[in-house]
Amino acid sequence: MTTFRECSCVVAGCVAAASVVAQQPSPTRYDEQVVVSVTPRGIADIAFMESISGDRWTCGPGGPAGEADYRIGTGQVRELQNRGIPFRIFIDDVQALIDRERADMNDPFRPRGLWDSFPTYAATSAYVDSLVATYPEMVTRISLGTSLQGREIFGFRMTSPVPPIGNAARKPVVVIQSLQHAREWIGLTSALYTATQLLANYQTDPAVRQALDTYEMVFIPIVNPDGYEITWTSDRYWRKNAHTITPPPRIVGVDLNRNWSVGWGLNSGSSNSYSSETYRGTAAFSEPETKAVRNYLQSIPKLAAFIDVHTYAGLILRPWAYQWQTPPGYPGLTRVGQAMSAKVKAGTNVTYAVGGPEILYLASGVAPDWAYGTTGAVSFTIEMHNDYGGFSPGPETIAPSGYECQLAITGLLQNLCRADFNLDNVVDDADFTSFVGAYNALLSNAGDLTGDGMTDDSDFSLFVNAYDRRTCP
Repeated sequence: MTTFRECSCVVAGCVAAASVVAQQPSPTRYDEQVVVSVTPRGIADIAFMESISGDRWTCGPGGPAGEADYRIGTGQVRELQNRGIPFRIFIDDVQALIDRERADMNDPFRPRGLWDSFPTYAATSAYVDSLVATYPEMVTRISLGTSLQGREIFGFRMTSPVPPIGNAARKPVVVIQSLQHAREWIGLTSALYTATQLLANYQTDPAVRQALDTYEMVFIPIVNPDGYEITWTSDRYWRKNAHTITPPPRIVGVDLNRNWSVGWGLNSGSSNSYSSETYRGTAAFSEPETKAVRNYLQSIPKLAAFIDVHTYAGLILRPWAYQWQTPPGYPGLTRVGQAMSAKVKAGTNVTYAVGGPEILYLASGVAPDWAYGTTGAVSFTIEMHNDYGGFSPGPETIAPSGYECQLAITGLLQNLCRADFNLDNVVDDADFTSFVGAYNALLSNAGDLTGDGMTDDSDFSLFVNAYDRRTCP
């Protein structure tokens, strides 16, 4: 396998210097702030933590004892002690952590490969251009639209030179996006790592070759470019976009991962308060960033899978996030999620839990719920795991986290079953009935296995082969 450093030397050298230059110290300071890992004893403890913090760092109880991380003031630690809430100090000085991160990025003697530090928005854009230049037959840059402040929301399409089956213009598409939440830097580098490894190993790894011969992959590395810029210039732990209200003009931000229409507006998984980290906006798709990604996803003839990369909890989350009820296709989603987790475990010995809100919490208006509920694509959130530093894990974690993401995505690609329409883990008579209905309608993409947006004779040949073998094409 091509190593991470080898990839960075081949592709990333031209943009490395731009990726680490911090323009100025963050004006928003986090003095006398700590992060505590709390083991709630019940709803009352959770409600109390939300009332004194308002900034939960983990996206759910990801620890072995059901821990959840909260940022609080040092003076509030005694309140936890007085109430008898079980906790431990995870980060004892948040501002010191930021200061160390900035000093490391500005160290003139530090190695400057892209994989040695976190890339800025400009460096990420340049890196995408370098991928196009290095793999011109496999990578194409795309533009999805612009952010609230006018920054391009860019991405890249990636597939092998092997043409789609039949008359399809595109192969079935797998979309991987990151940085809906601006402060989750390791999600960005993990997605870029995954793309780089797949490209670098196409010629030598049969599994990668099979995946890229079968699917087109689309990476959207920075969904929230304005928020990401804020984390570099004025507030390292900014989460939302740059939504502004008046008077007077001030940025309050919208949580983009509460701004999608499926499940939008529920107070059980989002907030209608400007001050909340989970403020959902004034309406579903009120923000240009979510509109741009939605419009692009709707333009894809056949979306096979959708992955939203976040950090940090060590979780692989299936729909639904907005309600406790399991979705149609729950067995198939669980099988694929468990295959992703097993792939990571086999390669790294790191455990990713698989489930829904029962291992996290309710979250309404999230992107994977929209993708699954609207397009039927197999959809997951990957919460990258992290043992140190919270949202400032240090550049030494870039490669290990990237490898975990790569393994999870490989597990996804190897276990998608496009002919299993009802996601019950077998290609059987129920799928045959679904396929025949789509085939008779012809223009429907419900039975589309080739990616051309309709169910036709090319799909018929693939489906019959899968049905005869009770397996997937």
